Amino acid sequence: MSQPSSKRRVGLSFLNVSDAGWSFLSSIVTVVTFASAMGGIFWAVFEYIEKKETDRTKYTLTLIETWETQGYRQAYGELREFYSTFLETIPVADKRMAETRGHAKDNLLQSLNRQIAQEPTRREQIREVVYFFNRLALCVNASLCSKETTAVFFNDTVQSFLDVYGPYIESNKEIFPGRGATLVDLSQELNPAGRD
Repeated sequence: MSQPSSKRRVGLSFLNVSDAGWSFLSSIVTVVTFASAMGGIFWAVFEYIEKKETDRTKYTLTLIETWETQGYRQAYGELREFYSTFLETIPVADKRMAETRGHAKDNLLQSLNRQIAQEPTRREQIREVVYFFNRLALCVNASLCSKETTAVFFNDTVQSFLDVYGPYIESNKEIFPGRGATLVDLSQELNPAGRD
């Protein structure tokens, strides 16, 4: 009588899949697992970045609300009106010359500076606006505020304010928060190519 062979048959495999097939499936599962893990990591990083930008935008909107409700926008508006009134007192020929000649514009702004020096209310309004813009600049520089949202809401305002009141701020920088430098930094951050 012959005894059953205890040797395993070569070439047989589990569920009719060869060893090579199982090796191939194992490789596919490894690649899919790796790709899923990488996708999960990229998704987590993307979500983190999106959340940070959302938080920046929210904080920027909070500062915009502060601008509008805490008197800073009102101070800026009154300063703009003050400048318009000042321009009405300047002869038309002098205004035209100031538009084309830098020296004439400097003279015009120096005249404005002398008028500001005589009005404590205007000096305080300038100080308030500088304080707010310095706060905004620090927020943008620390990446707590969205640079894009800040630029949308404040770029023109910052540039206009500096165009008119920059010489006064520069000549009196020791009395301003941050000595006015932070405001200039904000202007450059929002508009690195310069004013259009």
